Amino acid sequence: MTAASMPALRTTEPGPGPAAYAVEELWYMLLSRRWSSLAVVSPERTPNTLRLARSLAEVGTRNRRRTVELVDALQLDIERAAAIAQMMESDGDLPRIADSRFVIALDSPIVNPIAIEVLTACDTVVLLLEKGVSKIPQARKVIEIVGRQRLIGAVLALE
Repeated sequence: MTAASMPALRTTEPGPGPAAYAVEELWYMLLSRRWSSLAVVSPERTPNTLRLARSLAEVGTRNRRRTVELVDALQLDIERAAAIAQMMESDGDLPRIADSRFVIALDSPIVNPIAIEVLTACDTVVLLLEKGVSKIPQARKVIEIVGRQRLIGAVLALE
C-alpha cells in the first residue's frame, strides 16, 4: 500500500459522510497486512491523531464484531510507554491476547522521544499528515524512526 493509494480524510466533518466513508475504506486497506497493533502517529502533536485512531477502532469493532481496543498514548511518560509496549509484545509462541487488535494514538516521536518505545513494539504504523501543517523533513524523520517495513501507509488530513 502506498500513501497515494490511501484516502484523504477531512477530519472535521461530523457524522456520516465522506470522512466516515474514507475511514471505512482505510480500515479495509489496513487489512491487507496481518497486524494486531497499529500505531497512528503524526510528525506534530495534534488532536487529529486521537480522532483518527478512535475512528479506526470504532470502524474495526463494528466490522469485525469484536472489540478493537483504542489506546490513548498521547503525552506519554516512561512508565506508561513501558506498560503499553509490554502489552503489545508477544511472549514467544503465545498470542498476545487471542485474536485481539489494538489501535494506538501515539505522540510524535519528534515531540516526545518516549513514544519510540511504543512505536518499536507495534506491528504496523499509519502516518497522519496534515495539509498545511506537516513538514516533509519531519515526516521523513518519523518514517526513519518507524522503519519502512512497519509503515503501512500515510493519510492526509485535509482540515
